[in-house]
Amino acid sequence: MGADEAQAQRMAEQLLKRADQIAVDRGCDRVQAMQYLLSLTMKGAQGETPPGFEGGEPPEAS
Repeated sequence: MGADEAQAQRMAEQLLKRADQIAVDRGCDRVQAMQYLLSLTMKGAQGETPPGFEGGEPPEAS
């Protein structure tokens, strides 16, 4: 995704940590949580907006 090795390592660690949090919160296993996060990551990299992340208009600059 364009990150250098150190950045990629850091992002991987963050994804694993978040997957563990999601697994506990939602009562699913770590693999399911990681699949969900990787799906979000890939959609974001492709410029897609996953359901539930539509949001509103960004705030105006002052």
